[in-house]
Amino acid sequence: MSDVRLDSISPAIASMTNVLAATGAPAAIVGEDHSIKFVSDELKKLIGEVTTVRQLEQALHIQIGDVRRPSSAAVVIRERTILVSIVPFAAGAAVVLRPHFDPPPQISDIPKVELKSIQLEVSVPDFDERFRHHDQLADALGTLLDNSLHYVSSGGQVVIGVRPMEHKGKPILLFFVMDNGPLVPEHMKHVIFESGFMWNAQASERTGGGLYKVREFATAHGGSVWVDSKTQKACSFYLRVEPDSGH
Repeated sequence: MSDVRLDSISPAIASMTNVLAATGAPAAIVGEDHSIKFVSDELKKLIGEVTTVRQLEQALHIQIGDVRRPSSAAVVIRERTILVSIVPFAAGAAVVLRPHFDPPPQISDIPKVELKSIQLEVSVPDFDERFRHHDQLADALGTLLDNSLHYVSSGGQVVIGVRPMEHKGKPILLFFVMDNGPLVPEHMKHVIFESGFMWNAQASERTGGGLYKVREFATAHGGSVWVDSKTQKACSFYLRVEPDSGH
């Protein structure tokens, strides 16, 4: 993790920093005062050392205006097309980089995620477990988060977090993405994770695209993925994997 004194910043920024560091995402955190609070090692590898918002803007070819407004833009860095997303949270905004893929021209119904004004909360306790496959984990969590953003209405709420737990006597990391959008129908709770499932973004029922890739990632790392809505008030996706010490 990059050098950052978590005891000198707000709990919200400290929690977001822990999440970004755990997932290994190329990312930075900008405070409400437009100061740089955190830059991940992965982002430094792409753009070098960054200490000011101006440097971050120049390196990513973007403008960071109101950190309370979500935005997304495709940029080219070292001949790679990267999607740069600005995701507001309680004390600032996270600037997150992800690979950007243009859909094949013959496919016209590729779902597009529209960033909306939502309340994003991060719930991460202090723990020592680590997971070395950061890039794969970031992709899996990104898929779950994208699905929440697609289904949650403007002004809704999404909570992403992780809990260190035990399963059959072995340590596990239980990641979760919860939102107050529509629930997954009971008869769809298993089929949506199958590789042959076809997602229809315009369907009235909540399903989700690309979830089979999340299941493949989970099973490859001794875990599983499932969806639950026992309270009937929130749709919760859970991703269980074994940390490095569990192998």
